Amino acid sequence: MNELAFPLLSQTPAAGVSGPAEDTSGLSNLTADDFMTLLIAQLQNQDPSEPVSNEALLDQVATMRALQADIELEATLEGNAGAADLSTAASFLGKEVRGFIGASEVTGTVSRAYLADGEAFVDVDGSRLPLTSISEVA
Repeated sequence: MNELAFPLLSQTPAAGVSGPAEDTSGLSNLTADDFMTLLIAQLQNQDPSEPVSNEALLDQVATMRALQADIELEATLEGNAGAADLSTAASFLGKEVRGFIGASEVTGTVSRAYLADGEAFVDVDGSRLPLTSISEVA
């Protein structure tokens, strides 16, 4: 009996079937639609004398759903971490802080807190100071 495996994991998609776009980040950018495309390609190109079992198909669908749930959970956790960092940065508004940008020391009053590229920052007297670079709060 054939094992059902996604063509992306073992070989390139069959001719005429467009697979997901090449990306250096790997499987994390695949969507449920990408998996369904791969599954359909697998079914279209299977050996008719040894078709894939229903159990194998259900296992693959369950794997797809679990992977999609993991991806969504990771995105949610990253969003929560960003919100927590922003909340911490906002708690410094109006306070005197000291930190470092490279080798330069920055000291002053926090006038703004924000997220940029998933990282929390504060504005200290015109300087953009990463939350992780704050060493002292007065």
